[in-house]
Amino acid sequence: MTLMLPWVLLLLIPLAILAWWEWRTRRVSPVLVVADFAPLRVAARKSWRIRFRALPLLLRALAIVIVIVAFARPRQGLTVTTIPEEGIDVVITLDASSSMTSNVADSRTSRLEAARTVVTDFVNSLAGDRVGLVIFQARALTLSPLTNDLAAIRARVGTINPGLLNDGTAIGLGLSEAVSLIKDSPAKSRVIVLLTDGENNAGTITPLQAARVAQTLGIRVYTIGFLGSGGGGVDSAMLRAMAESTGAKSFDARTQTELAAAYNEIANLERSKLGERRFTTYREFAPWLAVIAVGLLATDGMLRATWLRTQP
Repeated sequence: MTLMLPWVLLLLIPLAILAWWEWRTRRVSPVLVVADFAPLRVAARKSWRIRFRALPLLLRALAIVIVIVAFARPRQGLTVTTIPEEGIDVVITLDASSSMTSNVADSRTSRLEAARTVVTDFVNSLAGDRVGLVIFQARALTLSPLTNDLAAIRARVGTINPGLLNDGTAIGLGLSEAVSLIKDSPAKSRVIVLLTDGENNAGTITPLQAARVAQTLGIRVYTIGFLGSGGGGVDSAMLRAMAESTGAKSFDARTQTELAAAYNEIANLERSKLGERRFTTYREFAPWLAVIAVGLLATDGMLRATWLRTQP
């Protein structure tokens, strides 16, 4: 049980002072000297009307107390609902160059197959958010605009293969295409997740130039370098500089497990930035107290007008 406005109970203090003053200054009956008390003793027997003559005053005081408590809004919390804040738009940007067909370290699965599997799981974790999809080789191509239709995104991810574009690794163009896709988004959090297994070797826009545009627009760019078995083939320093310049983070992955961990961490980081909203469902007692107070005042008025009526 809680009170929404507990300070209202301070009104009980002046009420208590008035009650004390009324009791302190109540009139005392004058002394009457008589020789024979017998007739007076009979007349002075307390009837029920005399016994209850203070009842209307008590009912009125009790009603006032209940009204004050009702204004304090007593209520009981029933359930607490926690809802994650909405407003994440994510553009998944994938390297689809021929080098992605090489196997993951210590596995017969290709990097592209591993990326498709992990990205599909990542998309599943974004329920309620909008997702876009961009791939790049020597050029960049938008496979899906921002959408809440995650089933369509998953289907598009499954179609990614080398050969859709001329071969090459244009990281700068891939990031620029993703920035163009998300720059007008009204979402509270705008994110690009870029995965590559190579160095930038195509396109007229460098990765750092594209990252500076994202930084200016307030878009965070997470980068993931999918390393070969020897750890080479990726410019990790450049990917780190791209991410850090936009307030994001860069990851290196050699296995599918490490790749999944990177995407999971990105999802958790973005959720933690948004926070959550809490809603509590209450049962309010003020209306019931108001009804009781009205009933007491009605009873007070009825008694004063009938059974406990006093003559002037």
